[in-house]
Amino acid sequence: MDTHDPAEPHDPAATAVVLRAVRTLLRAETRAEAAAALHTAVRELGGEVVPERSAGLRALPYEISLGLGPACLAEPVTGPEAERRLATHLKPLLDDAEAVAARCDRYQRQATRARTDALTGLAGRGEVDLRLAEAAVDDVVCLLDLDDFKSLNDTRGHAAGDAALRRFGELLRAGVRDLDMVGRYGGDEFLVLFTGIPALVAVERMRELVRQWTLEGAGSGVSVGLAVVDVRGPGRALAAADRALYRAKAAGGGAVAQAHLADYEKPV
Repeated sequence: MDTHDPAEPHDPAATAVVLRAVRTLLRAETRAEAAAALHTAVRELGGEVVPERSAGLRALPYEISLGLGPACLAEPVTGPEAERRLATHLKPLLDDAEAVAARCDRYQRQATRARTDALTGLAGRGEVDLRLAEAAVDDVVCLLDLDDFKSLNDTRGHAAGDAALRRFGELLRAGVRDLDMVGRYGGDEFLVLFTGIPALVAVERMRELVRQWTLEGAGSGVSVGLAVVDVRGPGRALAAADRALYRAKAAGGGAVAQAHLADYEKPV
Protein backbone atom coordinates (compact mmCIF):
# COMPACT_ATOMS: atom_id res chain seq x y z
CA MET A 1 0.00 0.00 0.00
CA ASP A 2 1.37 3.44 -0.97
CA THR A 3 -0.42 6.21 0.92
CA HIS A 4 1.96 8.98 -0.16
CA ASP A 5 0.38 11.69 -2.31
CA PRO A 6 2.94 13.05 -4.83
CA ALA A 7 1.43 16.51 -4.23
CA GLU A 8 2.45 16.31 -0.58
CA PRO A 9 6.03 16.82 0.66
CA HIS A 10 7.95 13.64 1.38
CA ASP A 11 7.57 12.74 5.03
CA PRO A 12 9.80 9.81 6.06
CA ALA A 13 8.51 9.81 9.66
CA ALA A 14 4.89 9.50 8.57
CA THR A 15 5.81 6.84 6.02
CA ALA A 16 7.51 4.83 8.76
CA VAL A 17 4.38 5.08 10.93
CA VAL A 18 2.23 3.82 8.08
CA LEU A 19 4.56 0.90 7.35
CA ARG A 20 4.56 -0.13 11.02
CA ALA A 21 0.78 0.05 11.11
CA VAL A 22 0.42 -2.05 7.95
CA ARG A 23 2.78 -4.70 9.30
CA THR A 24 0.86 -4.82 12.56
CA LEU A 25 -2.46 -5.08 10.71
CA LEU A 26 -1.13 -8.00 8.68
CA ARG A 27 -0.47 -9.86 11.96
CA ALA A 28 -3.82 -8.98 13.55
CA GLU A 29 -6.02 -11.91 14.54
CA THR A 30 -9.01 -10.03 15.98
CA ARG A 31 -11.03 -6.89 15.29
CA ALA A 32 -9.72 -5.45 18.56
CA GLU A 33 -6.10 -5.90 17.41
CA ALA A 34 -6.90 -4.16 14.12
CA ALA A 35 -8.47 -1.23 16.00
CA ALA A 36 -5.47 -1.01 18.33
CA ALA A 37 -3.08 -0.82 15.35
CA LEU A 38 -5.15 1.93 13.74
CA HIS A 39 -5.38 3.97 16.94
CA THR A 40 -1.65 3.62 17.58
CA ALA A 41 -0.97 4.99 14.10
CA VAL A 42 -3.29 7.95 14.76
CA ARG A 43 -1.30 8.85 17.87
CA GLU A 44 2.06 8.39 16.16
CA LEU A 45 0.91 10.70 13.35
CA GLY A 46 0.22 13.40 15.93
CA GLY A 47 -3.46 12.87 16.64
CA GLU A 48 -5.64 11.64 19.44
CA VAL A 49 -8.57 9.22 19.43
CA VAL A 50 -11.52 11.12 20.88
CA PRO A 51 -15.21 10.24 21.40
CA GLU A 52 -17.29 11.51 18.49
CA ARG A 53 -19.63 13.39 20.82
CA SER A 54 -16.79 15.53 22.18
CA ALA A 55 -14.64 15.92 19.05
CA GLY A 56 -13.59 19.39 17.96
CA LEU A 57 -13.94 21.04 14.55
CA ARG A 58 -10.50 19.82 13.47
CA ALA A 59 -11.40 16.13 13.88
CA LEU A 60 -11.41 14.15 10.66
CA PRO A 61 -14.82 12.87 9.53
CA TYR A 62 -13.95 9.18 9.73
CA GLU A 63 -15.42 6.94 12.41
CA ILE A 64 -12.46 4.85 13.59
CA SER A 65 -13.80 2.65 16.41
CA LEU A 66 -14.17 -0.33 14.00
CA GLY A 67 -17.45 -1.06 15.74
CA LEU A 68 -15.87 -1.52 19.16
CA GLY A 69 -17.34 0.72 21.84
CA PRO A 70 -18.61 4.29 21.32
CA ALA A 71 -17.96 6.00 17.99
CA CYS A 72 -14.68 7.92 17.89
CA LEU A 73 -12.74 10.21 15.56
CA ALA A 74 -9.11 11.21 15.04
CA GLU A 75 -8.31 14.76 16.09
CA PRO A 76 -4.91 16.45 15.40
CA VAL A 77 -3.31 17.63 18.63
CA THR A 78 0.28 18.60 17.71
CA GLY A 79 -0.38 21.29 15.13
CA PRO A 80 -0.69 21.72 11.34
CA GLU A 81 1.85 18.97 10.60
CA ALA A 82 -0.31 16.40 12.40
CA GLU A 83 -3.37 17.67 10.58
CA ARG A 84 -1.64 17.22 7.22
CA ARG A 85 -0.36 13.75 8.11
CA LEU A 86 -3.74 12.52 9.25
CA ALA A 87 -5.50 14.04 6.23
CA THR A 88 -3.05 12.19 3.97
CA HIS A 89 -2.82 8.80 5.66
CA LEU A 90 -5.84 8.15 7.88
CA LYS A 91 -8.41 7.16 5.26
CA PRO A 92 -6.19 4.55 3.55
CA LEU A 93 -5.20 3.16 6.95
CA LEU A 94 -8.85 3.02 8.00
CA ASP A 95 -9.75 1.15 4.80
CA ASP A 96 -6.99 -1.38 5.49
CA ALA A 97 -8.03 -1.77 9.14
CA GLU A 98 -11.68 -2.36 8.19
CA ALA A 99 -10.64 -4.98 5.63
CA VAL A 100 -8.45 -6.73 8.20
CA ALA A 101 -11.22 -6.61 10.82
CA ALA A 102 -13.68 -8.19 8.38
CA ARG A 103 -11.14 -10.95 7.62
CA CYS A 104 -10.64 -11.58 11.33
CA ASP A 105 -14.41 -11.77 11.85
CA ARG A 106 -14.73 -14.36 9.07
CA TYR A 107 -11.89 -16.42 10.50
CA GLN A 108 -13.39 -16.33 13.99
CA ARG A 109 -16.80 -17.40 12.66
CA GLN A 110 -15.20 -20.30 10.82
CA ALA A 111 -13.21 -21.28 13.90
CA THR A 112 -16.34 -21.13 16.03
CA ARG A 113 -18.24 -23.36 13.60
CA ALA A 114 -15.36 -25.84 13.63
CA ARG A 115 -15.44 -26.00 17.43
CA THR A 116 -19.21 -26.08 17.82
CA ASP A 117 -21.78 -28.81 17.28
CA ALA A 118 -24.22 -27.39 14.73
CA LEU A 119 -27.33 -29.01 16.18
CA THR A 120 -26.96 -28.26 19.89
CA GLY A 121 -24.61 -25.28 19.94
CA LEU A 122 -22.41 -27.11 22.46
CA ALA A 123 -18.73 -27.87 21.97
CA GLY A 124 -18.18 -30.32 19.13
CA ARG A 125 -16.15 -33.52 19.29
CA GLY A 126 -12.88 -31.87 18.27
CA GLU A 127 -13.19 -29.19 20.94
CA VAL A 128 -14.25 -31.78 23.54
CA ASP A 129 -11.14 -33.85 22.81
CA LEU A 130 -8.89 -30.79 23.14
CA ARG A 131 -10.43 -29.69 26.43
CA LEU A 132 -10.39 -33.21 27.80
CA ALA A 133 -6.69 -33.58 26.99
CA GLU A 134 -6.03 -30.50 29.17
CA ALA A 135 -8.00 -31.83 32.15
CA ALA A 136 -6.19 -31.68 35.49
CA VAL A 137 -6.11 -34.09 38.42
CA ASP A 138 -9.39 -33.94 40.40
CA ASP A 139 -11.43 -32.69 37.44
CA VAL A 140 -14.54 -34.82 36.94
CA VAL A 141 -15.47 -36.42 33.61
CA CYS A 142 -19.15 -37.25 33.03
CA LEU A 143 -20.37 -39.24 30.02
CA LEU A 144 -24.10 -39.00 29.36
CA ASP A 145 -26.19 -41.08 27.00
CA LEU A 146 -29.89 -40.67 26.23
CA ASP A 147 -31.77 -43.89 26.95
CA ASP A 148 -33.85 -45.45 24.16
CA PHE A 149 -32.97 -42.61 21.80
CA LYS A 150 -33.15 -44.87 18.74
CA SER A 151 -36.70 -45.76 19.70
CA LEU A 152 -37.56 -42.07 19.92
CA ASN A 153 -36.20 -41.51 16.42
CA ASP A 154 -37.99 -44.59 15.05
CA THR A 155 -41.40 -43.83 16.56
CA ARG A 156 -41.55 -40.02 16.42
CA GLY A 157 -39.13 -39.19 13.62
CA HIS A 158 -35.75 -37.56 13.35
CA ALA A 159 -37.17 -34.07 13.83
CA ALA A 160 -38.36 -35.11 17.29
CA GLY A 161 -34.97 -36.66 17.97
CA ASP A 162 -33.18 -33.47 16.95
CA ALA A 163 -35.50 -31.41 19.13
CA ALA A 164 -34.74 -33.69 22.08
CA LEU A 165 -30.99 -33.32 21.55
CA ARG A 166 -31.27 -29.54 21.37
CA ARG A 167 -33.38 -29.39 24.53
CA PHE A 168 -31.05 -31.72 26.38
CA GLY A 169 -28.13 -29.51 25.35
CA GLU A 170 -29.93 -26.50 26.84
CA LEU A 171 -30.41 -28.31 30.14
CA LEU A 172 -26.75 -29.32 30.20
CA ARG A 173 -25.55 -25.79 29.48
CA ALA A 174 -27.77 -24.37 32.22
CA GLY A 175 -26.36 -26.81 34.77
CA VAL A 176 -22.65 -25.98 34.44
CA ARG A 177 -20.46 -23.02 35.25
CA ASP A 178 -18.57 -20.96 32.69
CA LEU A 179 -15.31 -22.69 33.59
CA ASP A 180 -16.81 -26.16 33.05
CA MET A 181 -17.05 -27.70 29.60
CA VAL A 182 -20.08 -29.35 28.05
CA GLY A 183 -20.11 -30.86 24.58
CA ARG A 184 -21.75 -33.34 22.26
CA TYR A 185 -19.47 -36.35 22.12
CA GLY A 186 -21.29 -38.04 19.26
CA GLY A 187 -24.83 -39.11 18.37
CA ASP A 188 -26.87 -39.02 21.57
CA GLU A 189 -23.80 -39.05 23.82
CA PHE A 190 -22.60 -35.95 25.68
CA LEU A 191 -19.62 -35.12 27.88
CA VAL A 192 -19.29 -32.73 30.81
CA LEU A 193 -15.93 -31.82 32.32
CA PHE A 194 -16.27 -30.28 35.77
CA THR A 195 -13.30 -28.25 36.95
CA GLY A 196 -12.34 -28.15 40.61
CA ILE A 197 -15.45 -29.55 42.29
CA PRO A 198 -15.70 -32.63 44.53
CA ALA A 199 -16.95 -35.81 42.91
CA LEU A 200 -19.94 -35.91 45.27
CA VAL A 201 -21.05 -32.48 44.07
CA ALA A 202 -20.72 -33.61 40.46
CA VAL A 203 -22.80 -36.72 41.23
CA GLU A 204 -25.57 -34.60 42.75
CA ARG A 205 -25.59 -32.26 39.77
CA MET A 206 -25.88 -35.19 37.40
CA ARG A 207 -28.68 -36.72 39.47
CA GLU A 208 -30.55 -33.43 39.32
CA LEU A 209 -30.08 -33.38 35.55
CA VAL A 210 -31.47 -36.93 35.29
CA ARG A 211 -34.47 -35.85 37.37
CA GLN A 212 -35.10 -32.74 35.25
CA TRP A 213 -34.84 -34.66 32.00
CA THR A 214 -37.31 -37.27 33.28
CA LEU A 215 -39.75 -34.49 34.20
CA GLU A 216 -39.42 -33.06 30.69
CA GLY A 217 -41.11 -36.22 29.37
CA ALA A 218 -39.11 -36.02 26.15
CA GLY A 219 -39.50 -39.71 25.45
CA SER A 220 -36.19 -40.92 26.80
CA GLY A 221 -34.28 -40.96 30.04
CA VAL A 222 -30.57 -40.33 30.47
CA SER A 223 -27.78 -42.42 31.98
CA VAL A 224 -24.53 -40.99 33.33
CA GLY A 225 -21.10 -42.46 34.00
CA LEU A 226 -18.75 -40.37 36.11
CA ALA A 227 -15.02 -40.59 36.88
CA VAL A 228 -12.45 -38.37 38.58
CA VAL A 229 -9.23 -37.59 36.71
CA ASP A 230 -6.24 -38.94 38.65
CA VAL A 231 -2.50 -39.15 38.00
CA ARG A 232 -3.11 -41.67 35.21
CA GLY A 233 -4.59 -38.86 33.14
CA PRO A 234 -7.87 -37.89 31.49
CA GLY A 235 -7.78 -40.78 29.00
CA ARG A 236 -8.05 -43.32 31.80
CA ALA A 237 -10.78 -41.25 33.47
CA LEU A 238 -12.78 -41.14 30.23
CA ALA A 239 -12.50 -44.93 29.85
CA ALA A 240 -13.55 -45.39 33.48
CA ALA A 241 -16.54 -43.07 32.99
CA ASP A 242 -17.52 -45.07 29.92
CA ARG A 243 -17.52 -48.32 31.92
CA ALA A 244 -19.59 -46.66 34.64
CA LEU A 245 -22.04 -45.45 31.99
CA TYR A 246 -22.37 -49.02 30.69
CA ARG A 247 -23.34 -50.19 34.18
CA ALA A 248 -25.91 -47.41 34.53
CA LYS A 249 -27.56 -48.40 31.25
CA ALA A 250 -27.35 -52.12 31.97
CA ALA A 251 -29.21 -51.51 35.24
CA GLY A 252 -32.14 -50.01 33.37
CA GLY A 253 -30.97 -46.47 32.66
CA GLY A 254 -32.04 -43.19 34.19
CA ALA A 255 -29.24 -43.30 36.77
CA VAL A 256 -25.80 -41.96 37.65
CA ALA A 257 -22.97 -44.44 38.19
CA GLN A 258 -19.56 -43.49 39.56
CA ALA A 259 -16.47 -45.33 38.33
CA HIS A 260 -14.93 -48.00 40.55
CA LEU A 261 -11.20 -48.29 41.14
CA ALA A 262 -11.12 -51.37 38.90
CA ASP A 263 -12.50 -49.32 36.02
CA TYR A 264 -9.23 -47.38 35.88
CA GLU A 265 -7.11 -50.50 35.76
CA LYS A 266 -8.52 -52.00 32.60
CA PRO A 267 -6.71 -51.14 29.34
CA VAL A 268 -8.00 -48.04 27.53
